[in-house]
Amino acid sequence: KLYFFNKILIDNGFIIKNIEILGVNHLDKNDIVKIISTYNDINIFNLNINNIYREIKNNTWIKKASVEIIYPNTIKILLTEKKPIAIWQNRYGNSLITKSGDVIFEKNLEEFKNYLPIVIGQNAHKNAHSILNILSINKDFVKNIWSLTYVNERRWDVHFNQGLTVKLPSDSVEKAWGKVLYLNKKFNILNLNLTELDLRNSSQILGKINIDKNLIYKKKNS
Repeated sequence: KLYFFNKILIDNGFIIKNIEILGVNHLDKNDIVKIISTYNDINIFNLNINNIYREIKNNTWIKKASVEIIYPNTIKILLTEKKPIAIWQNRYGNSLITKSGDVIFEKNLEEFKNYLPIVIGQNAHKNAHSILNILSINKDFVKNIWSLTYVNERRWDVHFNQGLTVKLPSDSVEKAWGKVLYLNKKFNILNLNLTELDLRNSSQILGKINIDKNLIYKKKNS
């Protein structure tokens, strides 16, 4: 009896025909459609919304989700995506991370490489938000950073597109970064041919400059 009743409902169109997905920004909609398509041969009154919800929540992009059935043949899914703050480079490959340290598995990272910094190192994903918060005091300057390395799970090295590495201390990071911003305001440090600024010792700042050895050799021998 149940089989025939189920068949009558399906034959009369009480199945999922329309899928409305709202709130998608980066996530691949097809990943959600694939989940729903496994329920295509079930009449809409027998759909288990909790199962669908659980499967959708398994997608690492999803922060919040709601699933609603609109009779006779529509399922409406409202999604809130997580916000990535950096690309975490680790031994398993590259993943996006959020400020709470959640990992988002995304195969296509090309568009994110244009505006997100790369963080490298063990447990860097759990500590990236606090350092990025400090670094973003100056929005224009921070745009020049291409990657950050979490050294011994204690402190950060900041690598700039222009070839400069800033070694930050493990404590009083905000104060140290203030010094970097001051030096930049005074001397435009990204254009000085510097390779390194070491602020690990609070009482001194050590700098390394990229000296053109060929030029010195020519002067010596001229």
